[in-house]
Amino acid sequence: MTIEIMGKNGISANWAGRPIHRAVNAPLRTTDGLVLTVLPPVITKLLSIGVVLLTTSASQLSATELRAAGSVTNLVLSWAQNSTNDFYLQVSTNLTVSAGWRIATNPTLLVGNEYTVTVAMTEPQELYRLKAWEILFNGSSTAAFRGYRQTSFPSNYWGISANGELKTVAGSPECYIITTNQYDDFELVWEWKAGPGGNSGVMYRATESYDAPWKSGPEYQIFDDTSYSLPAEQTSASVWGLIGPTNKVLMPTGQWNQSRLLVQNNHVEHWLNDRKVVEYELNSPSFNALVASSAYFNPYTQFAKASAGYIAFQLLTPEVWFRNIKVRRLAPE
Repeated sequence: MTIEIMGKNGISANWAGRPIHRAVNAPLRTTDGLVLTVLPPVITKLLSIGVVLLTTSASQLSATELRAAGSVTNLVLSWAQNSTNDFYLQVSTNLTVSAGWRIATNPTLLVGNEYTVTVAMTEPQELYRLKAWEILFNGSSTAAFRGYRQTSFPSNYWGISANGELKTVAGSPECYIITTNQYDDFELVWEWKAGPGGNSGVMYRATESYDAPWKSGPEYQIFDDTSYSLPAEQTSASVWGLIGPTNKVLMPTGQWNQSRLLVQNNHVEHWLNDRKVVEYELNSPSFNALVASSAYFNPYTQFAKASAGYIAFQLLTPEVWFRNIKVRRLAPE
């Protein structure tokens, strides 16, 4: 990508053979929705070190005022979130490779809704953009889910509370909801709480090969640990039936927990309340040995074999609540 200053009134650039232009007080935009933003106070500095700031998707433009400051060796990027969009920062050195974008780093919250990221300038040309998380549940819509092996959402067994929480319906039979989209490499974050005896879980890279998603996809266990006495590998944040969590802090029954699931290539991490509690490699000798010795999973030859699949949420026993469910796709490493 080449950029040249066209005097005081604008910038022109060539991006993968497509000319794009910026007029006075107007963003520089391509036909696929990418927007180049170079702010006048830092334009000379940014161009001299090869940094380009980008935002994506016209529907997000009102929430993506990406600002830059810093020195030649460090760049400080900041932006504001709003009530309907939740953004993170990506970086690339080659816009001709669609999979070239990677997450720069997780942002630091400053004041109110202001976020900032400080990055070291290590590449001759770096391109930054804001990308929105994919919101799976926003407090009002279940459009991102359907029933397992169904075409519609099972509203008799799953519902939305008066407080805007996705919840299981007490007294319902075992029932699963899955995302309408499939995911290979991703990061999922969500909040949850369990009532007394609550038992649920989140399966990942699940397929519809069997009559339940836990037979094809590993499970991040969600559980009211205080109501049962079970092995560690069946407690909250475990890889259910296989790997127990360590360094775990679980909130008391009925209080909200924060969970994070990272799946990238074969690498998997379970996080609970800002602590990494499980880390393992799919298809590794140690993981395969656990599966082979498990009476639960050994019968299912497709268990944990899919490189992409659905994210499934389980209704098993009494009530469990979920909120702020969002996912972002990751570039393979």
